[in-house]
Formats: sequence, C-alpha cells, structure tokens
Amino acid sequence: MTDADLPPTIRRISAVLPGWRTAQPSLRVLLVIHSATAATRLGDLIPLFQDPRIQLFCTHTSDAMFPYGIDSFIQANEIHQLSWEQATALEFQVAITAGLGDNLHEIKCPILRVPHGNGYNKRWTGDRRPATGDRRPVFGLSEETLKHAGRLVPAAIGLSHDEQFERLAEGCAEALPVAFLAGDPCHDRMIASLPRRLNYRHAFGLRPGQRLITVASTWREDSLFGVDPLFTSRTLRSLPFDGYRVALVLHPNVWASHSAFQIRAWLDESLRAGLILLPPEEGWRAAVVAADWVLSDHGSVSVYAAAAGRPVLLDQSGRGMIDPRSGLGRLFDVAAHLDPHTALEPQLRRAEELRDRTHATAAAMVSSAPGRSLRLIRERLYAMMDESPPGAEPPVLAVDAPAVDGTTPASLWTSVKRTGPREFSVERWPAAVTGAGPGVLIVADHELDHRLAGTADVIWTTREALPADEPTWSASVFEHRPGLTLTLVRDGRHAVLRSRDGRGVKVSLTDSGAAEPVFAVLAERCVSGTRDLAALSPLTLCFGGEQTVSAVFSAISL
Repeated sequence: MTDADLPPTIRRISAVLPGWRTAQPSLRVLLVIHSATAATRLGDLIPLFQDPRIQLFCTHTSDAMFPYGIDSFIQANEIHQLSWEQATALEFQVAITAGLGDNLHEIKCPILRVPHGNGYNKRWTGDRRPATGDRRPVFGLSEETLKHAGRLVPAAIGLSHDEQFERLAEGCAEALPVAFLAGDPCHDRMIASLPRRLNYRHAFGLRPGQRLITVASTWREDSLFGVDPLFTSRTLRSLPFDGYRVALVLHPNVWASHSAFQIRAWLDESLRAGLILLPPEEGWRAAVVAADWVLSDHGSVSVYAAAAGRPVLLDQSGRGMIDPRSGLGRLFDVAAHLDPHTALEPQLRRAEELRDRTHATAAAMVSSAPGRSLRLIRERLYAMMDESPPGAEPPVLAVDAPAVDGTTPASLWTSVKRTGPREFSVERWPAAVTGAGPGVLIVADHELDHRLAGTADVIWTTREALPADEPTWSASVFEHRPGLTLTLVRDGRHAVLRSRDGRGVKVSLTDSGAAEPVFAVLAERCVSGTRDLAALSPLTLCFGGEQTVSAVFSAISL
C-alpha cells in the first residue's frame, strides 16, 4: 500500500508509515480516554507498553462530557495523540479504555475495558428499568452500559473482584464469557506507596505532631462537596492548626465541570488558612497514604483508603447510588458515618475504633488479585493480540509526591495559657476562616489580606525576606499599622522582637527544630505583658494536649 492508498487522515502519521518511521513495531495499541479520571486509570497501565513490539497511541472520544484534563494527561506522558477521526480510521490490534459509552463503539478493533474506580459500585443514572425499584443497573455491569444497538462493545472486561462475576451475570449475561479477573492496579500502586508515607507527609509540609485529615469528594450534586461545599472551611476553623492539617481531594469531574479558577476561588479562604488542595490529575493517592484519617463519600477513594488501613468517616448523602453488594456498599455497612455539622474530633476517635473492621472489609473486597493486576491485564492484552508477553514482570510503581496548592497560614490567632512556672498550653487558629479569634493575632509580612494585616498584634518576617535592615523595616511597619504592638524577625534559631517604642530583644535558641512556634509564643507573651523573656527559659509548650515542645534560650536586650 502506497501513501496515496491511505485515507487522508492517516497520511501524516509517520509512526505507521514505512519509509517514514524508524522503529518497526508490529503491534498498535490505542488508549481511548473518556475523562481525566479514566486517563489516570489508564496511566496505571503505562508499564505494560515498554515492549519494543508495541507502538502506543492515544485519543479521546469526540462526545466526551468531561474533556478537561485529557489533553494535559496525554501531553504530560508524551503519547502519540490521534484525533477521533484518525483513531477510527487507523487499524489497531487492541484498544484499551477505562470508560464506556460516548462513541466508543466506532473503534474498529477489539476493546479491552479495565475498571474505572473500584468495584463497580455505582448504579447507572440513566432510565430506570420498569418496576425494579432500587434494582437499577450497575454502571459497567449492565446491558445499558456495555452494549450499543444490541451489540456488546468490549471484547474483554476486567473485573477487580470475584464477586463481580455474579453481578455481571445478572446485568449482562452475554458479557460473562469475555470477563476476566483483572485485580486493581490503582490499589496495587497504593499498597506499593505505603512505605513512602513520610515522604508524602514531608511534601505536604506536615510538622512533627501534626495529623492529616484528607477530605475526598466524588462528583455530582449528592457528593460531599456538592452537598456541603463549606465543610473544609468549617473543619479548618474547628481544629487547632498545630494539631491538624487538612487536605482536599476533588474528583476530576468537579474540576472539569466548574474550572480550576472557580474551584480555587470557592476555596480561597480555606487555601489561605492552610488547606492542602490536591491537583485533579494525581496526588490523591499520596494524600490518602499520608493521611491519619480520610473523610469521604460514595466515591471509590473510600474503599481505597480503608483498604490501605486508614480510618474512614463516610458521608451518607449519596449512599443510595451504591449497589449494597459492592465493596463500597459493604464498607458503608461497617464504617462510621460522617456528620458534617457536629464536633469532628469525637467522630475521628470513633473512626479509629472501627479501623480494624473497615480495613478488613475493604481489603477483602478491593481486589481478588492483590499485587497481580498488571500481570493479569497484560496476559489478557497479549492474548487478544495473539502474541506472547515479555518475560519480565511489569513493575508496580509507587506514586510520586505531588505538587499541591496551599501553604502555611500567614495569619494565626495564638492563644497561650500558663499551666506551670515555665509551662504553657498553646492553641493556634487560622485567621482566614476564624474571624475574630482568641488570643493574639500574629500575621506574616507577606499577608495580602489588608483586613488581617491591619488588625495584627504582631507582624513577622524572616531575615532573608527583609526589604531593608531590621530597625528600618520595623519602623516602617509600625508607621503603617497603628494598632500593631510588636514586630518579629526570624533568622534560623535567632529572632529579634521589637516594640513600638523601638526597644528590642534578641532571642537565641539552643536548637532551631521548633523555632517557629516558640518565637510565636514568645511574641504572644510580650504582647500579653511579659517583661523578662529570659525568665521563661527552659520553656515547655503543649500543643493540643498531645504535642510537647521544649526550648532553652537566651534573651538579650538591644
């Protein structure tokens, strides 16, 4: 066949044209992407395509409801991208997809369908079957979702757990012969990532003693974020900063529906209060592994978190969408229920009490082939291509630490109570979501919210960030902030505290490990009337009743 014999859409694809390509792969594989979520699941299969016989291509369905993030996934992985017109004109040995529907049926080669999410949990939201009540078909296990015009679309259907064969037989018996046990590559990667927990916590900026609450929401109006978009803000407001950090995972479809701009605009106060916002492409798995608790809903994150041994609290708003026989349905039966409008800490303790039960339930249901998913999917892939797979086992890769939105709060209400001669209990609260709080307001010089900076009791900076020498900077800050009492300049284990009248004191710690909270407390003591800071050394601070910091320091008047 000459170039002239090829369809016009194919003539410019050098990777398939003899005489124009360099390598000579004999197997063409197409990834068909329906959404960013599906893209990340296909991304878990990337180690399968290292075979020099394979040339990988990628496309997305022309009717994709949530195209946001698909192109960035393809570009980030630098996969050869085809238009839908090209993908439907070119011949492939196999197409692989994690989605269903749209115009998938137009692909002219055998289609291998891998799970989208865990466990085929959700009932299909299309038309109900007549007179079946809540026995709605399950997405991915029903004729409504597997067939087009009476024809079964996938040639192979991967199931993560043995229990799904029975539900598939009920929903689409014709598909049972092409179903195979595939395990769950997402779960396998999470288990492989568990030893990197400290790496993820470091990437999220967690300090020793801080516990991480990861809040995860699926999409649609009955999701946790859909029902209660202010939940993370209330959580940040209700928990002391030194004891807790909060991370938020939103389903990629939330980003696709509303835009990254709008998500960050809605969460602006929470981000300034220290919220860790995970990107839609990846990062949620690191946030689950790093977490001390996971607060979620009827999304698959709940199962993955519990299977990884994390205590879970589950919002009930969308439970009606879930097949009770699925892994997530069974997890709902044994997990603590999240009440977003009552005190959170008692609920966290209850989740910890139930951890063994939720872990056992989820671990038993998340996969019938733990650690073997890539091997099983590869076996089916090569069988469909009538080829032998490579001899080496495909690697199961831990996830990378993600880049995240969110920083340490620039403004903290600091409440200090004496519990002994040199012992104090300390609680700090992010001012961006607290409003008028208890104690002294300590604000960073880089705080852009004029309301907070204008009402600060203390303004601090680091020596590296000073725009002038320390006395000049302090004088300027006092000039523009008439209500300000104290400035603080930190320099490693040293700090200079200066009052409005120009008097200063230099504090030097013997150890810089806990310099930031110690200097904040000493600033609060100055504002509260302490004249002799040196008399407070050695100092013991208790944060949240559990974390204790000790400091030995000197204080010299300037």
